[in-house]
Amino acid sequence: MKKSVLVIGFLCFILLSACKKDRIKNLNSIGYGTSFGMCAGYCNSNLLIRDLKITFSKSKNSQQSDTKTCTKTISEEEINAIKSELNATKLSDLPEVIGCPDCADGGAEWVSVSADGKQYKITFEYGKAPKELEKVVAKLKVIQDSFKDCN
Repeated sequence: MKKSVLVIGFLCFILLSACKKDRIKNLNSIGYGTSFGMCAGYCNSNLLIRDLKITFSKSKNSQQSDTKTCTKTISEEEINAIKSELNATKLSDLPEVIGCPDCADGGAEWVSVSADGKQYKITFEYGKAPKELEKVVAKLKVIQDSFKDCN
């Protein structure tokens, strides 16, 4: 009985240690964006979170880009909530492109992370975030939606 308790305790320790190892420690920036190749109006959006500041921009696909940019602040708690959903190992295991982003004008989404001296950018079909990024994308969409009045 004591042996099984020790084995279970050791396994729990290993599992918890592994989780901490994959956590991002020094987050420099998080980016999120969408694009639609065959559209009129503001077809591209970019969100950048860095140093408690959010910069949102949207642009057109025309030759004369009419870019709109707005900024807001973000709390340390909000950044930590996003950061807690990120896992360095899972990010590095994802391919840079998933599916066929913006094929047949389906749109594309991307998430970029600069952390712990590494850069990650994953682009995927609009509305089809990989399960490893679903929670992060949901949080970033809420932030992006807060810029609806960016004119």
